[in-house]
Amino acid sequence: MKVKPFLYGFIAGGLAAGISSLLIAPNAGKVTRDRIKENKQLMLSQLQELKTELMQLKDSITNATKEGKKQISKFLSEVKFSLAHWEKEVKPQQLEIQKEIIEMKETVQELEEEILEYSK
Repeated sequence: MKVKPFLYGFIAGGLAAGISSLLIAPNAGKVTRDRIKENKQLMLSQLQELKTELMQLKDSITNATKEGKKQISKFLSEVKFSLAHWEKEVKPQQLEIQKEIIEMKETVQELEEEILEYSK
């Protein structure tokens, strides 16, 4: 949906409604003008409040984004540290397992050789 045509239509509709209200207004011109002024002031104050609230929302979103980035960076650094620590802890066990695997291969090889010699 395009914004400009929507806004133009909204403004045109508002003007048409305002003009038709003036033409069929049950009150005298002075009373109607006073009410329009009151409504104008009310509308302007509400728009100002909306603007202020939107600025506060923007600031909140900006702060939340910055805080989120900080937390994600902190989390990632903690994960990296944990992985490095885990790798240091596992390294000796990994080497031991590799040694055991080599020993098992050698034992299997010896058994195969013995079986071959026995079967001759």
